[in-house]
Amino acid sequence: MNIFDFYIPEQILVAFSLIVLMFVLTRILWKPLTNIIDSRQKDVDDMLRSADEAKAIIADMEKQRVNQSAELERLIADKTNEACERAGREYNRIVAEAEEKAHNIVKAGEEKAAREYQRMMSESQEAVIKLALGAAAAIVESSMDSEKNRALIDSMLRKSGMSHG
Repeated sequence: MNIFDFYIPEQILVAFSLIVLMFVLTRILWKPLTNIIDSRQKDVDDMLRSADEAKAIIADMEKQRVNQSAELERLIADKTNEACERAGREYNRIVAEAEEKAHNIVKAGEEKAAREYQRMMSESQEAVIKLALGAAAAIVESSMDSEKNRALIDSMLRKSGMSHG
């Protein structure tokens, strides 16, 4: 027999066998295989959806973190500014207090110096007056003859708080 000769009953048998084989393979392998592939595809789609949800959650969390970070930076800046203002006020208060104390010390020193100056001037004036009166008394005593003039000088010396001899 030649390779190109066709024997119809064999060909029908081969065709029938192929159809049965295809039917059996479809029933036994193809449907379960497509079911497995569909199930896997569904699992992959679920995982991708879960990943997208996780990405959205992560994006929301990142936005919250950025907002909280910005809020924290604002709070830090506010507290820093508040502390600087308080420190400035405290500095100004301390400086004003120190200036007032220094002014009081200078004023007390000036008053003490003025009192000391007045005391010294008073003592100097008394000394000058005593010297002048003593000199005047000596001059008058040497140049006076009359008892009346002498009594007048003695009276003046007693009134001034100084007496001669």
